[in-house]
Amino acid sequence: MPKPHHPYAAAGNTGWSIGSNGLTATGQSDLLKDLGHHLQHSYQSILKEPAPDRIRQLLERLERAHLREGNENH
Repeated sequence: MPKPHHPYAAAGNTGWSIGSNGLTATGQSDLLKDLGHHLQHSYQSILKEPAPDRIRQLLERLERAHLREGNENH
């Protein structure tokens, strides 16, 4: 049974890769947009969940450190 053709596959590519190196800049951009849409759709429910407390605390610490560095450099 022949493999189904993927719309982004480069001609002559026999591996599992979609062969994005053979795409034009527009083709690569379209591929990345398509991939982004699929990922966003697949993980949409997770993206809506609040960050766990530990992650939120770490982000707050990073933000405070970044603000301190910015104030020290001015």
